[in-house]
Amino acid sequence: MLLFFVGFLGISNIHAQVVNAGVGGNSTVNLLKRLDTDVLQQAPDLVILMVGTNDMLNSKKMIPYKTYEDNLQKIVQKISDKGAAILLISPPPVDSVYLFERHDRKMFTEVPNVKLDTVRQITVRIAKKHELKHLDLYKVFSEMNLPKHNKDLFFRNSMNSKVRDGVHPTVLGYHFIGELVFHCLKENKLLKAGKKIVCFGDSITNGAGTKNKGTSVGDNYPAVLSRLILEYFEDE
Repeated sequence: MLLFFVGFLGISNIHAQVVNAGVGGNSTVNLLKRLDTDVLQQAPDLVILMVGTNDMLNSKKMIPYKTYEDNLQKIVQKISDKGAAILLISPPPVDSVYLFERHDRKMFTEVPNVKLDTVRQITVRIAKKHELKHLDLYKVFSEMNLPKHNKDLFFRNSMNSKVRDGVHPTVLGYHFIGELVFHCLKENKLLKAGKKIVCFGDSITNGAGTKNKGTSVGDNYPAVLSRLILEYFEDE
């Protein structure tokens, strides 16, 4: 039986409850501000944390690497202090052509994906320090040479979505991320019946571009993860 609740919407079943606590435009600064109400008060067993795109690429929210790392450390520590497990994910690369249509190129002293690769390195470092599980989403997409300007199906562009985006995944992209997260949890023995999972992050967690963004139904990655968990336990 599927049960819905108000707020950050999630799916609750006899096997697991997945909460989508992603908010578009959020940076580590925003996540710190809403950590208590949107995550810790939910008393999660596991938090899936992905943040950094806005910290590095949003011209209104850019912060130095050191500040980003300090903020991420604080988020991780507060979650860990409550006894929840954490899966830390590095944000995916972007299509700089479209990014520079929305954000002033002059504000960038480094190529956008160089900045995101540095974020990747920071997430790896923090995961090792706190003995967390880590999913290197940036590396996965980079090794697939994605995104490709107007030539790929995983990130929204004018060819596949009629949107000049280059940052947010398509439905295919969200499904791919959800599957990667599921297999990472499975391989690391983090899938346990009756547990609450909170997916915490920005618009990529929220599901920007999908009909049911901000919930755990539809085509965003938390929704895909929820369905895969349900199928996994039903097949056992």
